[in-house]
Amino acid sequence: MSEKKNVLVVAYVFPPIPYAGTHRTVRLLRGMKDRNIRTHVLTIKAYDDIPDDNDLLKKIPDDITIHRTPLIDPWRRFQNWKKRNHSIYGFRYIVKVVSAFLRFITFPDHMVLWVPFAVYKGLHIIRRNHIDTIYVSSPPHSTQLIGYLLKRITGKRLVIDFRDPIVGNVGSKSLNDPTDFISRIESRLIRAYERCIVNHADAVIVNTETHRSELSKRYNRDFHPSIVTVHNSYDPNDYRDARKIECDQYTIAHVGSVYGTRKADILFQALQILEKEFLPDPLKVHVLFVGLNDGALEQSVKGHGVEKYVTIRKFIPHRQAVSVMVSAHMLLWIKMTGPNSFGQIPGKFFEYLGAGRNILCLGPRQSEVADMIKRMNVGYNVDDDLDELVRVLRSEYQAFLEGKNRQTTGRDDGLQRGNHGETNFRPVLTGQLSNE
Repeated sequence: MSEKKNVLVVAYVFPPIPYAGTHRTVRLLRGMKDRNIRTHVLTIKAYDDIPDDNDLLKKIPDDITIHRTPLIDPWRRFQNWKKRNHSIYGFRYIVKVVSAFLRFITFPDHMVLWVPFAVYKGLHIIRRNHIDTIYVSSPPHSTQLIGYLLKRITGKRLVIDFRDPIVGNVGSKSLNDPTDFISRIESRLIRAYERCIVNHADAVIVNTETHRSELSKRYNRDFHPSIVTVHNSYDPNDYRDARKIECDQYTIAHVGSVYGTRKADILFQALQILEKEFLPDPLKVHVLFVGLNDGALEQSVKGHGVEKYVTIRKFIPHRQAVSVMVSAHMLLWIKMTGPNSFGQIPGKFFEYLGAGRNILCLGPRQSEVADMIKRMNVGYNVDDDLDELVRVLRSEYQAFLEGKNRQTTGRDDGLQRGNHGETNFRPVLTGQLSNE
């Protein structure tokens, strides 16, 4: 048997935190265990104001050693303060001033004050456990600073995993198209920060081909094996034991957050049209949103007068989210729009594949995921064409009324892709683990 390698995984997002990035890291840990790799995880302590799903702790392999450190997050504390003091005199002025100050001191993001705690603990772990490689998962992108500092101090091999881009992140509108002086300075700083991180990494993992291509062009590493694409995946076991609920209405489920440029207005307009088409019969359609949604979604539902068709629920444990996915007739995915959105493929898409239900994607036809949906034949991609959306919903709803099964074949294909999602990490983390 070959000598065991020792890897330090640095991940802010880790069980019991239920964010999407958590699942990518946990699946990686299982893949490394299969490859005779001893793993230590460096993450944050649990806090009451951060969502948790303790069921996720059961997914962590037994022989993984977890090290948790405290965290100072002024932005999170400020958000909690706002909830308690929104009625005080001068609240809006205070929020404006404090927000500007926090934006100034928290670069590259508001989790940056975790860095000193993590570096101190990380050095201790590396020296005591003969760590060979440091693997860092982000966002938050300040986590990459931890990996960079640990590499510079110890000389250990550094593998970085960008679950989202640093430069060109679709969610960072002010940095992609800076209009004020502070944004322009911040945009330059974030580009310099990415250059420093990428150039000091021994290997870079991204989760879309679009991001790999962009990094390769920026850093002249085209066809270089140090930048590789590893798509997200899902755990087949989640679906084998999932509880399926029979729905007496045609159910469209969206599992995940709706915020920013993610808008469902066109879906609500389509429901209004279908309602009139099927009169005098009532429309037996139910749209379920589950996740951390902003207030704009609820306002849109009311504004279109479709409250009787739509239910909005907040966070539920992952096990229940899987049950929702396998029970729905169709799974809704709303892509962000605008510059840099074409290459965005959140992990939720692959979990939708695991559920084996048709996917309805509201997003650009030119996107990388639109091509995947078409190539794998797992659903529909509707841009902003209301007529096309109505045709899709009419066809699917009519099939439901006639009792036809419209389950896709994408689940079996997705199972293979999910397994590859774990194993594709292996050449980066095992075959090249030494510094030789």
